[in-house]
Amino acid sequence: MTLNLESDSDRRSPELPQAPARSGKPFWRRPWVGPLAISVVLYLYLASKPFVGIPKAQAPLQPHENFPAYYPLLIIHMIGGAVAMLAMVPQVWPWLRQHHPKVHRVTGRVYLLATLVSGVLGLIVVWWAPPVGKVGALCLLLFWLGTSAAAYRAIRRRDFLKHRRYMLYSFAVAANNMLAFFALLVIQALEIPLDMVYYQEAARWIPWVGNVMLVQWWLYRTARRRPSAAVPTSRG
Repeated sequence: MTLNLESDSDRRSPELPQAPARSGKPFWRRPWVGPLAISVVLYLYLASKPFVGIPKAQAPLQPHENFPAYYPLLIIHMIGGAVAMLAMVPQVWPWLRQHHPKVHRVTGRVYLLATLVSGVLGLIVVWWAPPVGKVGALCLLLFWLGTSAAAYRAIRRRDFLKHRRYMLYSFAVAANNMLAFFALLVIQALEIPLDMVYYQEAARWIPWVGNVMLVQWWLYRTARRRPSAAVPTSRG
């Protein structure tokens, strides 16, 4: 039997996001929320330090003489990505979605807007980026924008299951640089020999592709439980 993750017409009611009983678990039953928030804030702090208060000539990524707008667009792209990551944390918190749906909707709009700004500017600056990892970065940006647009279209059609699925794909991509950054810190702390050219290429592929695969596995896993979990909350 083929598992179908597409939403049927009877799954598009406004009550659908509240159907799974597990979404009402208290905070302590979601122990990953706190570490995720801490990881995001720590990453943004450490990753932004080389750019804050530093002249452009000393920045890790140098301006381009043939494209003067490269550096300011790069900074706006990074700010948009940071806002998207901060908005991602409350978005993936099931308790907040159930008990404070207005906050969930507002952070969702902030996330999608920040993704649009960061993603579109990323598609511009990527052509002037270093050649290593450029194809991976381009694919990452296109997938990020595509899944975010699909999530927005799904929620406009009140297709809650599709919206949830595509937002999870989008979050998987948004966390790419954070995972690559922490992986590099671990490699350096363990003094493992590393060719930075290989790392820069791998960092544009492995984190987000691996995240998407994990999300897809999780969706298959939870889809098997959803019908039985939703029965007690159904209405005649």
